[in-house]
Amino acid sequence: MITLTEKAIVQVENIFKENGNPEAFLHIGSRDGGCAGMSYTMDIVTSVEEPYTISDYENFKVITQDKDTKYIDGLVLDYNDSLLNSGFNFENPKARETCGCGSSFSV
Repeated sequence: MITLTEKAIVQVENIFKENGNPEAFLHIGSRDGGCAGMSYTMDIVTSVEEPYTISDYENFKVITQDKDTKYIDGLVLDYNDSLLNSGFNFENPKARETCGCGSSFSV
């Protein structure tokens, strides 16, 4: 399961308001690549290949493909709004190693 902090929820809700598609989901996943071996992915999508898990939030849904669960289950998505380092942050309890920018990991 993926958890979003309050700051991340507010930011994602703003993105969905701009998107204007009520059929869309926030897709969070992983892929090969990045300086630590794997990278996080985050997209607005209207469909993904099954099987997948859906987490309901008040104004949007998060979808994760089951093939990614072994890498990112327990992930916490946060949002940092500081001037020097604003953006989404991934806190992954399964990551053995992460890169300096925090968008790449290994398990």
